[in-house]
Formats: sequence, C-alpha cells, structure tokens
Amino acid sequence: MSAAQEGQPAADAADEYRLEIRGLQRQLAHLQETDGDPVLIDEYDAELRNLTALYRAALETLDAGRTDARLRDALEQLGFGDWTLKNVYGFVYDLAMELPNEPGRDLATMIDGTDFPGSLLEALHD
Repeated sequence: MSAAQEGQPAADAADEYRLEIRGLQRQLAHLQETDGDPVLIDEYDAELRNLTALYRAALETLDAGRTDARLRDALEQLGFGDWTLKNVYGFVYDLAMELPNEPGRDLATMIDGTDFPGSLLEALHD
C-alpha cells in the first residue's frame, strides 16, 4: 500500500506546498531587505499568511482523518477523491474561499479559527 493510500501525504505533494511557501518567504525577505514597495510587501505578507494557514489547516485535517474514517469517507463522497494532502487541501481551500468576510479579520485568522474536520462532516450532511 502506498503512503497516499494509507492517508500519508505523498512527499511530492507536501513539498509542492512547502516549496511555494518557502519561495514566497524568500521573495518577501528580499523585498523587505531592499526596501521594496510597501504595498507589494503587504500583499506578499498577506499571501504568505494565507498560504501558511491553508497548508497548516490541510495538514491538521489530514492528520485528523488518519484516525477518523468518517472524514475520509466524507471527502470522497463530496467528490474530492481519496484521502491525500492534495485532495484535503482542495477541500480546505474551497471552504476557506466561502468563509464570510468579517470586518477586521484577515483570511488567515479566519482559516485558523475554522474547524475543517468538523466542517467536512457537516458538509456531508447538508
């Protein structure tokens, strides 16, 4: 049985997200070191916070599904496919994009405050 079939993230999928985050971190650091455009720095910083929050939420949800078959079943029944990091990330991303816009709260904060495993089970019953 492969790592992905056992609910383990495939190395290349995990690396893809980490690489994107690390690349953005390097770009942001370079902009800050070279006194880049403050507006651009703010945009990169927000994007980095959002991507980091999405990745963390996907990993936490993936981990929760290792011990809860209901989560794995729900993801598949909702059309996201097998229990892999890529598919769990897809669910997390889609749900995050539907979160209500709350004044004074950025997307990363809302992602961090969302119970994605619980939301996955709720979505199945909606």
